[in-house]
Amino acid sequence: MLLELLVVGAHAQPARAQTATQAAGPFFLTLHLAGGTGVVALGGGYRLAQQRLEPELLLGYVPRRISGSKPLAIITLKATYLPWTPELGRSSWQASPVTLGAMVNYTTGQQFFLTNNSAGNYRPGYYWWSSAVRLGLLAGTRLSYAGPCRQPTAAYAELSTNDLHLVSALTNHSLRLVDILTLGGGFKQGF
Repeated sequence: MLLELLVVGAHAQPARAQTATQAAGPFFLTLHLAGGTGVVALGGGYRLAQQRLEPELLLGYVPRRISGSKPLAIITLKATYLPWTPELGRSSWQASPVTLGAMVNYTTGQQFFLTNNSAGNYRPGYYWWSSAVRLGLLAGTRLSYAGPCRQPTAAYAELSTNDLHLVSALTNHSLRLVDILTLGGGFKQGF
């Protein structure tokens, strides 16, 4: 009997309260505004790696009055990493002071080309990049609240840039940081 208690006691783990994010389901929906994904983008994703990695797919829209010609659709595959998410006291609030991520987006439309060989009136090789595909990096911050239903709602803001902006900044030193950064933000709702 004493031996059984010692064996069971040796394997017992101390009870820990689940954080708001750990108790949540892995799926979420996203409403994203600006930030290189369209004026507005809707999508969703799945939380991985102990709720620290959030890959998601977004479908964005740019209206005609902003695009200059036709309305645009932008498809974005984005991944956000939350390296540190402290809880704010004993409340249901959590802050992620720093979030990091990357994204790839594709802009639809005949005026955009995938390879430099399909760049329209320009000779092959004139453009070294695709106007339809952008690779981007982002950094941001987030505030989350998990109420009684324990499904967190998060508001976030992020600064992003893309491959073309970075190369332009390296070759054109008159560009300022505000010329190559894009501000975006939105809301994520777990379910």
